[in-house]
Amino acid sequence: MDTDFKRLLLAVLLCMLIVNVWLIYRGRQQKPPAPADTPQTTTPAPIAPGDPGKTTPAIAQAPPDGAQPPAGAWRIRPVEPAASPLVVGALEPDKSTFKAQITYDPLTAALAQVRLSEYKLNVIDDHTGYPLLLSAVDNQNRPRQSLMVTDLTLSGQSRPYDLSQACWRAGPLTTDPCTGARRVSFTASLVDDNDRPVLEVVKTFSYAPDDYCLDFSLRLENKSTQPLAVDALEVIGPAGLRREAPRSDRRNAVALYLDREQEPQIERELLTKIVSKPLKGAFEKPADASLTWLALSNKFFTAVLEPQRDPNPNVRNRDPLVRGEVYAEAVTTTPTGESTLKPESSLSVSTTLHWDKPLQANAAYTQHFQVYLGPIDKEVFDARYAGRGFENLIYRPACSMCSFNWLTYLIFRLMKGIFTIVHNYGVAIIVLVLLVRFILHPISKRSTMNMMKMQKLQPKMEEIRTKYAGNKEEIQRRTMEVYKDQGMAGNMLLGCLPMFLQLPIWIALFTAVDANIALRHQGLLPASWHWLNDLTAPDRLIPFTWFGVTDPVQIPLIGGIDAFNLLPILLCIAMFLQTKFSPQSRVTSAANPQAAQQQKIMMYMIPGMMLIFFYSAPSGLNLYIMASTFGGLIEQHFTRKHIKQEQEKADAGTVEATTKLSSRIGPKKRKPKPPVRFFK
Repeated sequence: MDTDFKRLLLAVLLCMLIVNVWLIYRGRQQKPPAPADTPQTTTPAPIAPGDPGKTTPAIAQAPPDGAQPPAGAWRIRPVEPAASPLVVGALEPDKSTFKAQITYDPLTAALAQVRLSEYKLNVIDDHTGYPLLLSAVDNQNRPRQSLMVTDLTLSGQSRPYDLSQACWRAGPLTTDPCTGARRVSFTASLVDDNDRPVLEVVKTFSYAPDDYCLDFSLRLENKSTQPLAVDALEVIGPAGLRREAPRSDRRNAVALYLDREQEPQIERELLTKIVSKPLKGAFEKPADASLTWLALSNKFFTAVLEPQRDPNPNVRNRDPLVRGEVYAEAVTTTPTGESTLKPESSLSVSTTLHWDKPLQANAAYTQHFQVYLGPIDKEVFDARYAGRGFENLIYRPACSMCSFNWLTYLIFRLMKGIFTIVHNYGVAIIVLVLLVRFILHPISKRSTMNMMKMQKLQPKMEEIRTKYAGNKEEIQRRTMEVYKDQGMAGNMLLGCLPMFLQLPIWIALFTAVDANIALRHQGLLPASWHWLNDLTAPDRLIPFTWFGVTDPVQIPLIGGIDAFNLLPILLCIAMFLQTKFSPQSRVTSAANPQAAQQQKIMMYMIPGMMLIFFYSAPSGLNLYIMASTFGGLIEQHFTRKHIKQEQEKADAGTVEATTKLSSRIGPKKRKPKPPVRFFK
């Protein structure tokens, strides 16, 4: 047994050494491509000024509340857009305090691109700049950019005015001297047949340093001498959210409503369901609930559009978004000029602003928004944006219901505390394994002792089964007497107890690792080794892209995989060895040949099931279970060896005493052993 175990351990270490040498060689041979420094915007074809479908709608019915219908041919004034986009912020955190670099498209007066300056797209990238939002088009090839205004509907009109592009006049980019916020405005004008402004729509963006929120306001100004009934204005919310590859696609559109009791009601639509719909679909709004915000989110990042309530109590028009519908729509990203990005399916969410009262002559109305652009991080939410319901965006795995929130929080706190000492989350997970093993060592030791005692008792148990064959009650009674004499009564579940105690820890660790932004791109090994460099993703030893395979390979029960993962295989080997060398397996083999055959089948079946369940699991979870299983094997080996040595010493002492005194007092009688208690 000792020789076999040493050979096995030597073989595993040799394989790990060969893999690491090969990874170092691959890391030197391959260098990550540098991301493009200057993002570009899409330039869809401008709208012709004379297009009747986009300019002068026909009057269908009289507008309400005394507002007059448009006189003459009203149209949108075309504007020649600026030649270059407007860029705010920088991607170098050491040169800028902005949390993101925002690119405004002057053609659409919207966000062409948002790149987070604190995060990388891939772990092997040299520069930060995570592309949170990108330009996109819908299935009709119409532009869909974040915070774009599309259709303006006036009461009495049969068709809306299209404000999506080629009508926005950009103002200067200014800086607030107090806050350092960068501000820019875009204006679109609806004019009469004499080219005089009738209605102006002004979009203003203000982005301050050291803040994840972008301030966005939408102002409607009535330039005419009569009331103007504005029925609706459609606003595109966040659009073009990136997928967190190679992880599973968890992008979804989210809307948070508050009911009458101010309890949050969450509505979600996954991208995989929205893509199957030919057109955009409305969210199912809960009864008697008001919309608080709408958002797009993936595993780690989110973009939230939150309307701000008007502080002026004299404003009588209703909250624009209370009765408005929220729509989710599948779009396709268009990362023009980005060599490292490819077009992919994505999402956009939109809403419609409504007005009950007409806009009086020479009056204006402003709707303010805040747009959160950043990570899904509970610590950030609690510190800066408490009470806004952003914590509902945190991903909760279905298996997390089998664990406890306090246990998940405790494990993450332990890992974070260990990380402050070792500065490596992979090492922190291994240290956590040692800590848990140390805590459970008394139970594991008792379990091993129990199994060894049962192994020694098998001849006597077989004698009882032979002597009282056919009498199950007597066999059970005699068996319990033997267990009681050996101090084993009440400890029969000790063999399975360590596994049962570890299971909630595994589930809590999965919840703490899988969608934790703090562990994103944090690995056991350096990024240049191309393995175990992201604990929240599979280890991806050999990506299939090295062989020209770009799409994930679909495997039954496992799903789509895009790389060969080594860690789940090592985990299965550890599980197989644990089952094979377990004292319980030897007890079962000696006691019941039929049960031994079933256990032999399970010895191969359980590792196979573990491979299916954990192949695409986060490498941090696989690392913990693998290290814990191998640690249990080593602990079990030395525990059994120590127990055997102690037993041999005790037997030798008994034999020596019996030899010296046998001529005088006869054989030495052994004292009955006290019951083995759970803890000493």
